[in-house]
Amino acid sequence: MVSIITRAFNSSDTIGRAIDSVLAQDYSDWELIIVDDGSTDNTRVIVERYSDQRIRLIRHETNRGNAAALNTGLDHARGEWFTLLDDDDEMVVPDALSTFLRVPVDIDPSIDAVTCNCLDGVTREFTGRGFDHDQYLKWQTIFQKAEGEHWGMTKTALVRGDRLNEGIPGMEGLLWYHIDKRARRYYIHKALRIWHTEAANRFTDVSLSDDRSYHRAIAIMNEKGYLDDCKAFGGQKYRSLLFTFGMTFVAHRDRQRAIIVWRRLIECRGGVPMALTLLPGIVLGIGFQTTLRNFKHRHFKLKP
Repeated sequence: MVSIITRAFNSSDTIGRAIDSVLAQDYSDWELIIVDDGSTDNTRVIVERYSDQRIRLIRHETNRGNAAALNTGLDHARGEWFTLLDDDDEMVVPDALSTFLRVPVDIDPSIDAVTCNCLDGVTREFTGRGFDHDQYLKWQTIFQKAEGEHWGMTKTALVRGDRLNEGIPGMEGLLWYHIDKRARRYYIHKALRIWHTEAANRFTDVSLSDDRSYHRAIAIMNEKGYLDDCKAFGGQKYRSLLFTFGMTFVAHRDRQRAIIVWRRLIECRGGVPMALTLLPGIVLGIGFQTTLRNFKHRHFKLKP
């Protein structure tokens, strides 16, 4: 019934905790797909110590990245529903899975995606913001209000054939954008997962002059309908996204795309100050490169 996908990379210190939280569930019809993305530590050895036949280990011989690991997990998922559980996180209560599955039964059988909150592993406070009561979540509402870290379970059929571009990091949001537009999603105001933020690899600095940032910006700019929806419902998120892309294009001396972003900022409410900040880089070009190359953008929970 449920496929739990765990992407693992050098997680020998934490992977056992994640697996144990799955084994503790009061709902038993699940499979745990652990995609070991080329770990060089004892991650594989620890996973293989578990004899439960519901645990499936799939190994990448080399580290291919978070996107590739998710694609592999989706390719092998056999459950009617799926959820993602990070290799250093854990389900906070033994009825996490059954709580998700009761929602369509108790509330509405047409619900095919359920979202909940998480607890911060250090502060024990909710990590997701924007919602304070049980409710249906339209994709527009997610654009407008969702912030922080939430968790959920989704009907596998909603994914269809969509997969992540393995050559561009940070594109998972687009996958969920497409899923959420198809879904009838419901939010329950409970924390069912512990989101551990203590690990050193929780943050990775990626310079806007990095080629990966550049190709990510191009890919999202070319995604049909995404920026228009973001403009209509995203507000500050839309302006911030455009500004980041504009800085990226200036850093790569792509004046044509930088001008496109500049025009979009000029046209949107509250975007003029950001557009004016971009203008010297567009005009001066190379002369502005030193400053831009020192501009770092934090990608939260981006792993190798």
